[in-house]
Amino acid sequence: METYEPQGKAQDWQGDSGAPGKNVQDKVADIKNTARDWGQRVARTSRDAAEAADHYVHDHPWPVIGSVAVASLLLGFLLGRTRY
Repeated sequence: METYEPQGKAQDWQGDSGAPGKNVQDKVADIKNTARDWGQRVARTSRDAAEAADHYVHDHPWPVIGSVAVASLLLGFLLGRTRY
């Protein structure tokens, strides 16, 4: 029959390193690096999308103006209705 040793489990979770918080600190650092990479990727993708939209609007201004006008009229109509 196997006995339960909580101290042995804690040592398994901590790994073989002598410092108890070392493994946790490494994981926190990895999470921070991953979050920073994601943030940079989102910023780069957003900047590229904004640049592409800017070029499209400069190349085709009238279809964009018409689309915005139709969308604004539709939104105004929907929000301006009375709800009885």
